[in-house]
Amino acid sequence: MTGQVVYLAPDFAEPSGGMRAIYRHAETARAAGLDAKVWHFAEDFKCDWFATSATVVRGASLDLGPNDLLVVPEVMVLTGFDPAPGVRKVVYNQNHFYTFDNFEGAAYPGWSPAPAVWTASDVSVAVLRRLHPDLAVLQVPYAIDGDVFRSAATRKRRVVWMPRKRRREAALLEVLFRNDPRFADVELVPLDGASEAHTADVLAEASVFVALGAEEGFGLPVPEALAAGCAVVGYPAGGGAELFTAPNAHEIADADVLAVVDEVARLLDSEPDRAASRSWVLERYSTARMADALLGAIDVALAMPADGGTATHPLARVDTESGDDLAEAAAQVERATEFAEEQAAARERAKAFAEEQTAARERAESIAQNLEDSFQAALGELTAARQKAHRLENELADLRVEYKELGTAAERLTALDQTAALLAQYTRDNDRLNRRLDEEIRQATHVRRTLEERVAELEHSTSWKVTAPLRRASDRMRGDKRG
Repeated sequence: MTGQVVYLAPDFAEPSGGMRAIYRHAETARAAGLDAKVWHFAEDFKCDWFATSATVVRGASLDLGPNDLLVVPEVMVLTGFDPAPGVRKVVYNQNHFYTFDNFEGAAYPGWSPAPAVWTASDVSVAVLRRLHPDLAVLQVPYAIDGDVFRSAATRKRRVVWMPRKRRREAALLEVLFRNDPRFADVELVPLDGASEAHTADVLAEASVFVALGAEEGFGLPVPEALAAGCAVVGYPAGGGAELFTAPNAHEIADADVLAVVDEVARLLDSEPDRAASRSWVLERYSTARMADALLGAIDVALAMPADGGTATHPLARVDTESGDDLAEAAAQVERATEFAEEQAAARERAKAFAEEQTAARERAESIAQNLEDSFQAALGELTAARQKAHRLENELADLRVEYKELGTAAERLTALDQTAALLAQYTRDNDRLNRRLDEEIRQATHVRRTLEERVAELEHSTSWKVTAPLRRASDRMRGDKRG
């Protein structure tokens, strides 16, 4: 009979992929019908940077039965402390680099009964199997939620990174980006302490994600960025090696910041097959694949013999056997408090810096928009001026044609004027000639009339013989007249 599956969790409120994975396990096991829950220590603690349907319990201790299973994260494995003696347990080791953060000694982890070990990445499986040859190491891959990490319809020239694990390098990279003219129109977005929803929204429109992981067991931001359609540039950092076999994942030698900048610049001027990287992630890290592996791992763990007992949350452990131990515990608490305060101050500084950067980006975007508006207005004026110039050129060409036609017409008019002058001269000359001819005709007519009168007188006054020649002449004249 299957009992409870209880996931021990630290009271750590800052965004962390490991915490989200614990809750995802509990959600998946409950969806399969198991009584799965997450166990925190503080009564008022709440992890609210992502949405979850997981059941949460709180307190210093919890009674578990012989059919129950306690899942303990690797960072809560403490030297000389069995959180639930006799109870069936599993170490959920999400990062093999953290295995000995809080444990010293050879007999890891020193619990009864001996636990199984769950892990996610191919590299972690290989490392932990060598590290714990006497423990059963099972692989439970992560699941990437394709509904949360999706690709937007439009994509911006935006570069995103998470500075949490490499703050010095992140600060260096940001200045390198800003000093490089290739990034003049690129939006630079550091994500620090952001919620899952905000992270997904930013990645959905981004072009490139810079992976700044360090000592990674897996590196969840990388597949999340790939699922959102981003090209990825950066460091596998150990456990992330399998992720850099994905389409559009570009591995850079560790800490080679100039290579990171150059590769990001190259990718911004290309158009990778974003759908291919998304498909690769969602197929390899699907919820169904994770659920099958998780339920199989739970079955293996539940098959191990165990008794019931009381589980104590590691955060509730305070050794009070001696004053020295108590003093050491107090000192540890004080150091932890100081560290937490330093971290809180650092987060506040990072938040203030992020707000300043956001304000600067907004000012830059406003200036860019004003410049764009001015450019568009100037472009409109230039277009109108060019159109006007084109119309004037056409009108000038028409005027040139008209001028040429007018010149031709003027030449014709000049020719007509010359012709008219010639015609007028001809008319005047013709008039003079006609008057002269009329005068000569008049004189000839007068002479003829005079001769006819003289002939007539002669015919009447002389004898026929004398006048015979005159008659002949008169007859010729009459004949000429009749003719």
